[in-house]
Amino acid sequence: MANEIRAVLIPIEANRKLLLPNAMVAEVMAMRSIDDIETDQKWLLGTVSWRGWDIPLIDFGLLTGYQHEEPTNLVSTDNIAVLKCINHPQDLPYFAVLSRGIPKLQLVSRGDIQLHEEQEVIHHAIASLVSIEDEMADIPNMNYLETQLISLTAEPA
Repeated sequence: MANEIRAVLIPIEANRKLLLPNAMVAEVMAMRSIDDIETDQKWLLGTVSWRGWDIPLIDFGLLTGYQHEEPTNLVSTDNIAVLKCINHPQDLPYFAVLSRGIPKLQLVSRGDIQLHEEQEVIHHAIASLVSIEDEMADIPNMNYLETQLISLTAEPA
């Protein structure tokens, strides 16, 4: 169908997912070692090596406040979704999101998505709250995420 797009649902917590166009997902890879990064932001887990890049890895659940405690232990079923930056690719071409399971590829049409305007968005990192086939999902605010990551990972002058 011409009005469908390929989307990816990335599990970020037991009952929460991120919804992104498939074109924004560069790769999904198995969990690997995470290098420390100097920051007091607990949601920025560190950096991971990917195709010669050291890219920041975030825990979206921790960032948005749904998950209040420290990052939970990473397990072998966790994955890393590498995302393409769309607003500031010259400053940060890619970053990664912790995936608590295997992301799911899905064809989505306009009628498949229900916007939840009655629910208050509780964090700037979330652009919209939606449901798709009875699953709740967050559409991330990519500009906010990229801007925050650039400011936290920029090399000091």
